[in-house]
Amino acid sequence: MKRKVLGVLFTAMCLCAVPSAAYAEAQEAETTEAAGEAADEPEAGAETVTELSDSLYDFQVKIGDKVYQFPMYYQDFAADWTLGKNEDPEMGVGTNSYGSISFYKGDDRVSVDVINLGINQLPLNQCLVAGIDIDASYDFDVAATPVELPGGIVMGKSNFDDIKAAYGDPSDTYEGDLYTKYSYSKDYYEEVHFYVYKDDNTLKQVDMRNFVEPEGYDKGSVSEEVPEIVSSYTAPTELGDDLLAPQLEFCGDLYSLPAPVSAFLENGWELQDVEDGAYVAGRDLEFVDMMKNNQSVHFSVYNFTQDATAIENCFVRELEVGNYDSDALTLTLSGGFTLGAKKADLIAAAEEKGYACDEDGDYLNIYKTADTKIDNRAQFWFNKDEDPDTVASVAYRNEILPE
Repeated sequence: MKRKVLGVLFTAMCLCAVPSAAYAEAQEAETTEAAGEAADEPEAGAETVTELSDSLYDFQVKIGDKVYQFPMYYQDFAADWTLGKNEDPEMGVGTNSYGSISFYKGDDRVSVDVINLGINQLPLNQCLVAGIDIDASYDFDVAATPVELPGGIVMGKSNFDDIKAAYGDPSDTYEGDLYTKYSYSKDYYEEVHFYVYKDDNTLKQVDMRNFVEPEGYDKGSVSEEVPEIVSSYTAPTELGDDLLAPQLEFCGDLYSLPAPVSAFLENGWELQDVEDGAYVAGRDLEFVDMMKNNQSVHFSVYNFTQDATAIENCFVRELEVGNYDSDALTLTLSGGFTLGAKKADLIAAAEEKGYACDEDGDYLNIYKTADTKIDNRAQFWFNKDEDPDTVASVAYRNEILPE
């Protein structure tokens, strides 16, 4: 197994997993065999495992007479289990996103973590199953279908002494009202949780996840097409009169944020230290340096599309310039606000539009509403040691694409 690049953040998605409270209703409804049909087989995947290993961190569990090792391909898991009727096997899952869904076999139910570790959005049935939650306290009969883990740990029979003898001291312990949870963690998203219930001192629930790429995993390819949101971008011809309007002037050129990297390249900026074929995964963020007129600027660029695309098709959503930067770097917002603007004028302009203003230490934030503050705002910094009423840095952010 090979690890994902450090620093990747996984996004949890709601994939309509059936909660335990709704189990009885779900059991009464029919499940669909079509939902569990396999997608095309991948070229490479994890090797088939027939016997449990001795290591907990191989992330294996034996259910009945079948050994499962995580992560595994969705279609391999779905060959033995039926997807719940409330789940959609064609639902799109974004890159580095995961969610929990339900599978059934007879009267037994398990909840599994389905994750997309590729660079493009994928349908649910082409993702990886990277974890499993088996709850014998509610909706899984371990007397009829035995569940075993490495080291001879058996659900419904083993207790904490057995678990400790097999794996050593837990990484963490949590005392609940009905159970004690013992967690064994190898790394982030590489962990196993054991729930030992207090009524009979036995293991009744296991929650395992291993969000690591399997050997030979195909992350997908990068499309060479220019997304429509990039090709339809048009640079403004003038600034607006609203300081939160997307039109601004940066280093002598007009942009409407968010603006594609290609617009900056057309204005003479050059990407620095970017390899040929570099890309950003779907709905992902990357940091790049661009240079113009001997000035190097660090940009965060975002891919608004669901699929991987070239750096130049990503968007700059935020710009900032301060009086600590070179005089060659300039930023003027709509309304003409730039370095040297007065705090009173900014507040007056915001109040005229009915915008919110809040002061946080040396910063003044202006935004339309609390709900839009994250997506669209202007931020001004005032150097209290020099002039607490004069703008010393200007930052503008807009994540909203034009309709």
